[in-house]
Amino acid sequence: MKTLKLTILSVALLVSGSTFAQFEDYLLGGIDDANTLFNHYMSPMMKGIGYGFNNGWYNTAKPHETLGFDLTISFNAALVPVKDQSFVFDPNEYTATTIASGNSTLPTAMGGAASTVLQYNIDQQDIDPSLPPGIISATYNAPSGYGEQLKEYTLGQLGVPSPVIQAGIGLVKGTELKIRWMPEVNRETVYFKYFGVGALHSIDQWIPGLKSLPFLDISGFIGYTKIYVEYPLPVGDIGGENQMASFDINTTTFQVIGSAHIAVVTGYLGIGYDNFKTNFKMLGTYDLYPGIVPAVSDPINLEQKGEGSPRVTAGVRLKLAIVTLHADYTLREYNTLTLGLGFSFR
Repeated sequence: MKTLKLTILSVALLVSGSTFAQFEDYLLGGIDDANTLFNHYMSPMMKGIGYGFNNGWYNTAKPHETLGFDLTISFNAALVPVKDQSFVFDPNEYTATTIASGNSTLPTAMGGAASTVLQYNIDQQDIDPSLPPGIISATYNAPSGYGEQLKEYTLGQLGVPSPVIQAGIGLVKGTELKIRWMPEVNRETVYFKYFGVGALHSIDQWIPGLKSLPFLDISGFIGYTKIYVEYPLPVGDIGGENQMASFDINTTTFQVIGSAHIAVVTGYLGIGYDNFKTNFKMLGTYDLYPGIVPAVSDPINLEQKGEGSPRVTAGVRLKLAIVTLHADYTLREYNTLTLGLGFSFR
């Protein structure tokens, strides 16, 4: 249950509470401006989720024997570079939003506290040409980041957490099937669905000379993970219906893995690339200007993609009877640390 809660947290914490309580201000400043602002704000978190859930798939290149199986829990932390912990507010990107006071460098969701005050100025006639001339104006605080809070879950490092629970079972011909799954949650407060599938296949068995080396294994791996989270939004006093936030996460990884073992210690190395797409939407209707213009529908739609992102993973596993402990580190745009505990029956 803790793993389930932390998985939901990793895709929901950063866009809850005070952040969405301010959405009334962001939306009143214009849908385009709101999408631009939140794209900058949420981009590192969305990337971190995509990279993180592509990790934790393996701790050896050796597939299970037929009907051998394991149950493994891994914790991934995609470390956010300093350059992605903040962004510069460029007034040329916005139509109605400006800085009223404070610094033009604002924190992303993975940054620290914000002290900048933003302001929107909208001509009433841009809302409805039949209205008399006049400017609608208001100020509001720029959103702060959640970096410090997340350090509690990422070993003191600034990273996006992505816990994983999965099972592997040996089939035939040096092939192992891996399944990621958590119980579907469908409540008024949250809807959560999580599933992943992967395949590990021995390559060295087909290469003369290599299959005679009992301490060395080489395999190919492909893995896919899909997560969907939806939950109600606290958006203040905006009228409307079915106001929800949704995250749709799809990740795929392709790798060649090698491992060598001596006694109870296994070292492993993986080389390949990742694809991912994370999508965040603000769903429902929002009555921004009651009695003036119709309510808007589904105003926020953000997307981050990582296509063909190269990766190199190096790790070590300790196996004591049926218990396994593993740790690895992945080099890529967002370097990722993985720690895991498992129970393996070959």
